[in-house]
Amino acid sequence: MWQIHPFRDGNTRTICVFIQKNLNTLNIKTNNDLFKENSIFFRNALVRSQYSNKEQNIDYDYSYLINFFENLLLNSNNNLSNDDLDLKEKNISKKIIHSL
Repeated sequence: MWQIHPFRDGNTRTICVFIQKNLNTLNIKTNNDLFKENSIFFRNALVRSQYSNKEQNIDYDYSYLINFFENLLLNSNNNLSNDDLDLKEKNISKKIIHSL
């Protein structure tokens, strides 16, 4: 749904509301705090979960979204740092750094 949202802006906010509404219908109560405090991380985790580049050996990575939802649903304390999402920080290769 995040990828097919028809508007230029608001995709992440739309997904946040959609997730919260769906969880509420399942009687799983959440609030907006985690989304609000980690909005950039959540958006980047969505992007990272859908990014792959076979030439550079980069596969889809859902681990960041999993960490976010573990914090949201299980009261875990996973680190939600944008630095972890940055492929440049991981020094995967010079070729990747220049292509981003």
